Amino acid sequence: MKKILVGVDGSPESRKAAEQSADLAAAIGAEIVLAYVVSLPVPLTPDAPYVEQWDVAEREHARELFEEIGARFAKRGIPVQTVTLSGSPADTLANMASQPDIDLVVVGHRGRGAISRVLLGSVADRLVQISPKPVLVVR
Repeated sequence: MKKILVGVDGSPESRKAAEQSADLAAAIGAEIVLAYVVSLPVPLTPDAPYVEQWDVAEREHARELFEEIGARFAKRGIPVQTVTLSGSPADTLANMASQPDIDLVVVGHRGRGAISRVLLGSVADRLVQISPKPVLVVR
């Protein structure tokens, strides 16, 4: 295993997933790709200016998150790449996982109940179903 794709969003669960992936990467000498997926809101009006502001704020959040997590990984000698993408998180991560050099996908699980998952969906659940590579879900 050479490269681990880790979906992060800043939640405690995704931070835990990042730490688990760091432990695994350190043990086997793998590289980590941290991925943040910006999921844009649906504009309510044709001239909705908030969509661009949302995108800018999300990308800034991703940059700060990458700096924080990347610094911890660097202290451990773990090579890290970062990428910020746009789209549906599960679909976007699955698409990225289809790259030949990605061996494993790691994401956190929010621990929602069955009804919440049905109504709101779950990135982890969907990703497990559609990913072309193995997915490690960290709780």
